[in-house]
Amino acid sequence: MTAKLATIIYNPMSGRPGRRAAEALEMQQLLSARGIDADIQPTNGPGDATRLARQAISQARELIICYGGDGTINEVVQTMALGPASLAVWAGGTSNVVARDLDLPFSAGKLADVIAAGKTIRVSLGVASSEGSSDGRRYFLMMAGIGLDASVARGVNPRLKRRAGELAYWLSGIRHLISWTPELFTIEADNKSFDSTFTVIGKGKGYGGQMVLTPGARLKDPEFELFILPPLSNNFSYLKALMACLRGRPERTQATIIKARKVRANTNNNSWVELDGELIGQLPMTFEVVPNALSLVVP
Repeated sequence: MTAKLATIIYNPMSGRPGRRAAEALEMQQLLSARGIDADIQPTNGPGDATRLARQAISQARELIICYGGDGTINEVVQTMALGPASLAVWAGGTSNVVARDLDLPFSAGKLADVIAAGKTIRVSLGVASSEGSSDGRRYFLMMAGIGLDASVARGVNPRLKRRAGELAYWLSGIRHLISWTPELFTIEADNKSFDSTFTVIGKGKGYGGQMVLTPGARLKDPEFELFILPPLSNNFSYLKALMACLRGRPERTQATIIKARKVRANTNNNSWVELDGELIGQLPMTFEVVPNALSLVVP
């Protein structure tokens, strides 16, 4: 029987780097013992995972295993969206939101068993379109964040992120809550308009760390769940809202939580936007759901 063809794409600098090449080789051997022929491709810098995924697909690889953080996964998705190849997520980043949402094992051996079992689901994706930009559309798997969290991500020290993981985001967040000036933007969804300074457009229920902002969002569903936080009286109020989300109780904030398939965000302040934890630009943008867009390996 012909072995299934796969490619392992890994980010040598994701999370807390060290033994990434050796770990990728170990996974290659684990998969080989389970009848899967996988080659190994390290990324060389930002955006390179998209190129490597395109190369793998052109070589008729049926399965792409992405070993890195949510940003590396996002890069791979840009090529895999709407195609037949399956994506297996191997947690190796700072937050690993996708792996946690899918309840995937972190152990290489257990994950190899899951991959070999071959169970997949077809999920929908979000796509963000920048208005007036030549960059076109960009897909996202888990979430889009506008305002506060994108500003926090913009302020994260990359070296500290590699050394300290999620602590780097918390330090950036604390600095923001001391000096951040909220920027007002408008969210239009379901023929309604909302003023906001922090909005998450969720495709999945996961967020960073243990936070829950869109508890009803599901990857398979052809719709978003939105967490829309209005302007608050002071920065301490934002901290209280984040702490409620950290306890898994977003309904105890002043946020509006709704479902929608299309969202438009506009502002006069050019508020920043992140997709799956990576900055991608500034408003205005439109966000839409693309149903049945990607195959994911699941337990």
